Amino acid sequence: MPRISFSQVAWSIVLFVLATAGARAAEPTTGMRERVLRMTEFLDTMLPGTLGAKNLTLHFTPKFSDLRDEDYIRYPIELRYGLNDRLDLTGGIVPFGPNPIQTGRDHRWGPGELKFGARYDWASSLGFFDQTTFGLETRVPLGKPPTGLNDHYSHLKPILAAARTLRIWPNTTFYTNLSYDRSVVLTRRGLPPPDVIRRNIIDVWPGLLFKPSEFGYFGEYRFSHISGDLDWHLAHEIRFGTIWDIPLDRSEPWKLPGKWQVELAYKIKHEEGRDTAHGIFARVNWRTTLREVFGPTPPRTVRVVRDK
Repeated sequence: MPRISFSQVAWSIVLFVLATAGARAAEPTTGMRERVLRMTEFLDTMLPGTLGAKNLTLHFTPKFSDLRDEDYIRYPIELRYGLNDRLDLTGGIVPFGPNPIQTGRDHRWGPGELKFGARYDWASSLGFFDQTTFGLETRVPLGKPPTGLNDHYSHLKPILAAARTLRIWPNTTFYTNLSYDRSVVLTRRGLPPPDVIRRNIIDVWPGLLFKPSEFGYFGEYRFSHISGDLDWHLAHEIRFGTIWDIPLDRSEPWKLPGKWQVELAYKIKHEEGRDTAHGIFARVNWRTTLREVFGPTPPRTVRVVRDK
């Protein structure tokens, strides 16, 4: 009963936001539209900043690296609402579907997990950094998702994102993320799969982002402290890649609504005492305002989400 009740409440919140989106979202001006749809994250790195008061956006970020690595493909969908100029609220779902080029135990459909969170933009600078944003994310499994998507535990994850534009290289940003991903039991569920090890992870990852135009390049190093029920170990990861943040004046003539962002990276990860993994992964990030989705022109917008 507690699990069913929690899911019903969560879905009620998501449906309520969707139902009232057209009435509550402000109509952004041209300048405001650029601000609302600007790049605030890439891959799983968060950059400081919020949407601004009464702005509402929709984010769709399919995980194309799943085509290579998994029996399923994730299709994360997220709503983000600016409660005021400093505070954003988020809610979303991560459904998954069968991988058309691979088969296996997880070659299936499912709701995946629910996500809720908030971001607070701290106006004051934090020492060396120009911008600082605090966030909190909660992930709750739905049904029996693949363990690569969710390990059948709920997760609470506070995160801090800070950045500084380098004075001698104005197009270069030094950024740092700090997060603590803690596994918790929020809902009554059956036993997790036998291959699941409950873990709590502290991550620190500094990096450099060079973005003089619509194309950007980044490199970052991630240090992780991973603790389980019986022991703990460290992990190290290096990533470098490129981002194409497609300008609105370029995508609109192609009849692509919203803002599109293409991300490609190569990573090498080593877990001490365990193994080393490496590979290329890619993501397409599509974000738009709810006004474009529910306004007078958007059969094409809804069609893009369905086809992708």
